[in-house]
Amino acid sequence: MPAISPFTAIHYPLLRQSMLIAPPYDVLSGDDKKRLLDRDGHNIVAIDLPHIPPKDAGPDAAYEAAGHTLRMWLESGVLVRDEKPALFAYQQTYTHDSGQGPVTYKRRGLFCRVRLEEFGASSSIHPHEQTFSGPKEDRLKLMRATHANLSPVFGLYHDPSNDVTDLLFEAIRGRPPIAAGELPSMDGKSAVLSEIWPVTDSQVIGDVKLLLDDKHIYIADGHHRYTTCLNYRKEISEQAGVPLSHDHPANFAMFVLVAMQDPGLIILPTHRAIAAASLQEFFLERFRAVAKDYLQIIDTKFGGDQLAKFESELPGYGPHAMGLYDPVEDATLILRPKLGKFAADPLAQFPDDAGLAAKSPAWRQLDVAILQHLIFERIVQPNFVAAGTKMQWAFPHEAHEVADLCRSGQYRAGFLLQPTPLAAVRDLCNANELMPQKSTFFYPKLATGLLINPLE
Repeated sequence: MPAISPFTAIHYPLLRQSMLIAPPYDVLSGDDKKRLLDRDGHNIVAIDLPHIPPKDAGPDAAYEAAGHTLRMWLESGVLVRDEKPALFAYQQTYTHDSGQGPVTYKRRGLFCRVRLEEFGASSSIHPHEQTFSGPKEDRLKLMRATHANLSPVFGLYHDPSNDVTDLLFEAIRGRPPIAAGELPSMDGKSAVLSEIWPVTDSQVIGDVKLLLDDKHIYIADGHHRYTTCLNYRKEISEQAGVPLSHDHPANFAMFVLVAMQDPGLIILPTHRAIAAASLQEFFLERFRAVAKDYLQIIDTKFGGDQLAKFESELPGYGPHAMGLYDPVEDATLILRPKLGKFAADPLAQFPDDAGLAAKSPAWRQLDVAILQHLIFERIVQPNFVAAGTKMQWAFPHEAHEVADLCRSGQYRAGFLLQPTPLAAVRDLCNANELMPQKSTFFYPKLATGLLINPLE
């Protein structure tokens, strides 16, 4: 595993966190930013989201203003910097209803610095999805102006016994958190309670580092933030004309590390809703007729009001079972690739598709890949989409959101997926293979504003 280390964090003083932390910048709108700043003008979005819309680079002046704000808040005491380096135990308490009733979870992790590594076959830090130029440019301009990691990269590691987490939380047993705040919901979900505890004991820090020494990190969220750190390190090294010193802060990125086996770690599916403007003559009977050579289709009793229950029963129909919701008939179908010689690898039946042939069997068995390349490209596109029309999607995470979108009239059909298994994420990362877009959703998002990692 890359070297981890404690850091001298910047953070808000105690007690005021609920009004000051925020969800990650890339899930916020201009209205979200305004609501957060209306609650408290010192909310972290004043710095972390200098330009709307998120993910697009803005004018230099916006980022310069964000850097100025950070420096002013440090000078005035709105933010403070610790004197002693620490690791931080991090716990998020949240409620999620998977269709069987609400359940409360506690996801536990570790705030730390991780030494940067370039991605590649020999790296022990692995991406699982593609990155794009717009968000990287935006984050780089912000990092230049603030000289800081304002929000963490979310990393996973394999720890079947949860030894690291147990050791860390045993060290803070009985101590109150230095920060506790409820992250406000921007999407109708319940608020998420975030708590952090510093760990400065050198023995505990040494033991944590030793336990993590042979682990790999799989980036769950924050790919653009990580690649921005790589670009920033390269840029300042080139400006200096010499390689950075071994311990230079820009050689590290702030991470939250969570064990894949943590009981509070859940991964949600990303469903698809196809825009009504994309489809023509889409009816269930016609879909059955054109899909019969590829899919086994099973009727169900669920309507739009029971989509959460319907989603929860998908695993009972086996691997690769997906759902189709039609708002016109208020009906749902189970879709499964037909059994036969391609049952273990449904996309292997298309050997003439060079793009698919180049992918590993593990990649071709991802439900999102099967949905895209079997159902959308072989069934929906040629039969229900007019020539020259580009299919438009929405990507809801909750089953009720699929129903709401489809019933609005703007979306004609919803496709529901099972969550991508964590083992598949790990295996593809280890093979240096990127997953299709919108394959994973690790809920809840990490809070921004609990800790800041200075890079100078």
